[in-house]
Amino acid sequence: MTPSENEANASSGRWVAFGYQNHVIPDDDSRRDGPALIAVCGVMTAPEDIGGRDQRPTCSVCAAEVRSGRIDVRLVTFE
Repeated sequence: MTPSENEANASSGRWVAFGYQNHVIPDDDSRRDGPALIAVCGVMTAPEDIGGRDQRPTCSVCAAEVRSGRIDVRLVTFE
């Protein structure tokens, strides 16, 4: 797959912090059933437990997916 094809097929997601790391939560996730959020790497959390990206280590699986172009990361804002 060429880079332009990869970008066209990319889904979008957002970096968030929960647990001990920063993870990417996909905006549209077919694995999601119920209120729990599922990171690209498969780690689950409750929506109320997430915050903006911070100084925690970055999940290597989520980071690899972003670098590959399969996930287009968007800015997340918390009010």
